[in-house]
Amino acid sequence: MPGRPYPKDALERLQDEERKILAAIDKICRKYDLTYFIDAGTTLGAVRHGGFIPWDDDADVGMPYEDFKKFCEVAPSELPDGYSYHDWNNTPGYYSFWPKIYRDGTRFVDDLAQQAGLDQCIFVDIFPYRVLDENPKISESKRKEASLWERMLYLHYLEYPKIPKGTPLRELFVQGCRFVHKTVAQLWTPQMMHRYFDRALDTSHPGDEWVDACYATRVKYKTDVLFPVRDIDFDGLTLKAPHDCDAYLKNLYGDYMSLPPEDERYTHLPVVLDFGDGVNVMEQVSD
Repeated sequence: MPGRPYPKDALERLQDEERKILAAIDKICRKYDLTYFIDAGTTLGAVRHGGFIPWDDDADVGMPYEDFKKFCEVAPSELPDGYSYHDWNNTPGYYSFWPKIYRDGTRFVDDLAQQAGLDQCIFVDIFPYRVLDENPKISESKRKEASLWERMLYLHYLEYPKIPKGTPLRELFVQGCRFVHKTVAQLWTPQMMHRYFDRALDTSHPGDEWVDACYATRVKYKTDVLFPVRDIDFDGLTLKAPHDCDAYLKNLYGDYMSLPPEDERYTHLPVVLDFGDGVNVMEQVSD
């Protein structure tokens, strides 16, 4: 978070591990002819900085849904030694609908993972992108349904999800989350919620707009903004990016070339960051 820096050299080491994971994902996708693109801040970093945003500590990948399903099928056996596929089915405490590729032997445990009991490694996120129904009323209803199940899964594991300071009636939201947390765990298993989430955005009448299914009520993208994907340089790697990065980034961030103030440069600063040697570098004093 703003004002809480990583210890010396830790962020650069973290980005290097995430860069290696991106390379492994790219290799699998090229082997199986799967469409993917670097997503969100990872795209912003590639365009504005030629790689990672200097203060960024995570990397994201998006895939159209059919390619995403194939990737999830083949990745567990195709990842190189030292890397593994993780989701709600194979990892205790996993509180998200999107999977992650882990760098085995490391640890990256933030406040939410600690709360959920998720012993998380250094990772890259893989997000499924879904095409929306051509009928705007139907698509809006489906987006809200998908978002509901996303929140329910969070509340299954998290009694205290992140609620930004300044949110109206924030304390009431906090108390409500505590109540729902206790209720959700009794009504639905993660597997049940995943089935409902997956079905929420199904459509037999696809239109020309796409969303990240895991943030379904946020930004929509036209098909020709995302596809066909194109090559982009990312710190010496050649990865895939949205077709029209300028339109994509303007849609997501507005004036994306302007740097945010230092106190608004968000990170996912962990409680535990271990590069595989058993040392939690977050306990070190930054110079």
